[in-house]
Amino acid sequence: MNILEKIQINLGLNTLEKIDPNTQETSGHEPLMGNNALTQAGIPAILLGIYNRLELEPDLDTLSKEQSANWMERIFGRNAVFVTRRINDYSRFPHEHSDQQLEHIASESVRVVKENIGPNPSESEIRNFIAKNKPDTLLYLPPSLELGTLLHNNNLDDRTGKMEGPLSSLMHQVEKTFNSSKGQ
Repeated sequence: MNILEKIQINLGLNTLEKIDPNTQETSGHEPLMGNNALTQAGIPAILLGIYNRLELEPDLDTLSKEQSANWMERIFGRNAVFVTRRINDYSRFPHEHSDQQLEHIASESVRVVKENIGPNPSESEIRNFIAKNKPDTLLYLPPSLELGTLLHNNNLDDRTGKMEGPLSSLMHQVEKTFNSSKGQ
């Protein structure tokens, strides 16, 4: 079970769908709307925000519970409003309810990430965790969020991150190896 599935199951939310790299949409027959779309956009966006934050500052203290008044702001900084707006636009979810739902997803995402990294991790353990989980998370990120643009990380919006198959899998493995060795 990957991190996304764990969060989705823990929160009792609908199953996430992978984004087709060719159409840049979910593989479902009908467009997602409402809570399903909020979940589809929210979980991967928040996880990638956490990963991005930890790549810049590989220390779990940045995600400490004592400072959790507003998880979206802690994760995305001044871009939290823009990330929330793009998730709302994608989901067409009533804005007055989405903030609370996204905070709930963010809180559980932080908890699951910290639980999976373990207590007192080294920088290399944090980087290895991100390198292992980031490619899977990218498979579910709706491109219309343009999260990479907001977070100044072009790798998040790259379509090749969503491709699967023998050659793509080999390239993702090389990327994981390279990324996990960067912190050493």
